Amino acid sequence: MHRALAITELLIHILCEVYNDDEGLNPRRGIKDMARVSQVCKTFRDPALDFLWRNLDSLLPLLRLLPLEIHEEHGDKARLSKVLGDLKSSERQRYISISSRVRTLSFSEPREPIPRNLINDIVKHNLFLTPRVDVLRLCISSEAGLCLLPALITPDLTDISLSFDENLYVFDSPLDLGDLIKSVYMTIFQCAPKLVHFSAVDLYEALPLLSLTKAPSQDQLDIACLQSLTHASFYITAASLPQVLNLTSRLCRLEDLTIQACEKPFEEIPRLSSLAPETFSSLKNVTFDGSPDIISRIFSAFPANRAIQSAILRMHGLYTNADIAVVLLGLVAAASKESLQKIIMTSVLSNNDLAHWDADSGIDTRQFILDIHAIEPALQFQNLEIFSVCLGIPLYLTDEDHLRIAQTWRSVRLLYLSSIVQRVVWAHKPPASIASLVHYARYCRHLKALGLCLDASAKASIDACVQAADACENISGANLSLPSPSIQMIEFGPSWLECNFDPVQINSLAKAFTRLFSNLAACRACRTEELGVPQAAWTWMKVQTLYEYILFTEQGCNVNTLRSAWKLRLFSKWTSDYGRDYEKVALAAPGSSLKADFDDDQNAEAFNQIMYKTARDELARISKEHEIM
Repeated sequence: MHRALAITELLIHILCEVYNDDEGLNPRRGIKDMARVSQVCKTFRDPALDFLWRNLDSLLPLLRLLPLEIHEEHGDKARLSKVLGDLKSSERQRYISISSRVRTLSFSEPREPIPRNLINDIVKHNLFLTPRVDVLRLCISSEAGLCLLPALITPDLTDISLSFDENLYVFDSPLDLGDLIKSVYMTIFQCAPKLVHFSAVDLYEALPLLSLTKAPSQDQLDIACLQSLTHASFYITAASLPQVLNLTSRLCRLEDLTIQACEKPFEEIPRLSSLAPETFSSLKNVTFDGSPDIISRIFSAFPANRAIQSAILRMHGLYTNADIAVVLLGLVAAASKESLQKIIMTSVLSNNDLAHWDADSGIDTRQFILDIHAIEPALQFQNLEIFSVCLGIPLYLTDEDHLRIAQTWRSVRLLYLSSIVQRVVWAHKPPASIASLVHYARYCRHLKALGLCLDASAKASIDACVQAADACENISGANLSLPSPSIQMIEFGPSWLECNFDPVQINSLAKAFTRLFSNLAACRACRTEELGVPQAAWTWMKVQTLYEYILFTEQGCNVNTLRSAWKLRLFSKWTSDYGRDYEKVALAAPGSSLKADFDDDQNAEAFNQIMYKTARDELARISKEHEIM
């Protein structure tokens, strides 16, 4: 063996590469390799065993290490050997030497049930199954599972996710189940002083009210994790909201709070009491999932002027202007106008919603047309850097609305205004024109990605854009000059663009873009086939292609937009064949029904990736949220 391998740090680095081979796509291969490495020599043994046992997705490998006595007369039920009761026994020391290597454990009782006798013996012998575990992912489905949980909780625990299965409440539910669940929570909070992340899932019954107040005889409350917990997530029924807020309001270092509250049939949403002024003083990020009524009630319990930086608000279904505004007004009442930097708001339409919309049910879809009144409360947060609102149907904003938004949110880096939708109201085209792009290019000098819905189908829309650009160039002030160097991606969603691949209109749009943007990497429209406008996606791609070609012919390779060698060869060929006859280039660009230099059928996907990669990478870096992709 080379002497370099005796250096522990170097050996661990090498083993890490072996364990994470294939970039973690084949974890079982890494486990098998570590098992082989652990048998090579004494030097390799301990580091390899650390990797081998570090992350377990089952409790069974640990249980197989226990000295068990199998009694045939009781079927397959196992009992712990009496030698395990001896703290100095070799069997117990061997178990501890292996189990101490476990750092992450996932245990799902419905998937791997454990005999009740074995659980009783583990509790009786006071055995810690995972003495140094950091992260626990637990799903409990029986009273026995609740009794086992204290054997998994250790002082080193920093992250726990606890889920209660439906079977816990349906089959053999004990009379004192509420007390048992309460005892589990209190055990976690009392025995894990380093706990940082806590997640609870209970979608069947209300959470118990925990005794987190100091008794008269106590000098201080013995719940150390209340001083360390920074991230808390709850997936609950609406009836549990008072208990959740009572608990989280006592976490003096809480930074991230997630509450997903579902409404059970015939369940009344409880009224929430206002919390003390000092609560949630450290809170930075909130994620609330539920109906507008639930989300607004949660915010109503918050003290005013909290230093919240990010708010992710998720709903499900069709809502009106008033519904959306109520949610945002709740956020306005709770969050500081200076601190809030990100709002992401979504509402996903279910299959029933879509079926009801599409069927001949007489539904008046006009009542669900959203406009500036839905998002107007958010305009009070003038320091926003990210605003994304995707509510199933688009926001129908005017050019004046877009001007107001651009002048208000001058620091915004990512702005999505319902460009990703599931349905549209066909009888109503968006009132905004291409001229709205001028406002964002002029005022939002940090904007990287823009999503909006507008009407680009008429020549008048393009003319309005050209006139607005002319007016902007006549205004002095270098800071507001065109083109914008920052905007890299535009998502047009279901914007009306019914030009039937007209090269004249495509040329007009591309030339307008060269006046507005100097670094545009992609413009696109997604889901247009499902919405009934399949040509729109290809038309915007033709506009983007021609836009880049115009910059190429006028500025050569000095343009800022990243290109591939393939694209440079294509543009060079067009330069020799068409020169600056941009209307012919529009016909040759991908998407044309005529014979073109680009084979749509074979190369469309490759072209897609080349066009969008730069902008999508930048978008992901800015937002760090998959919902807005």
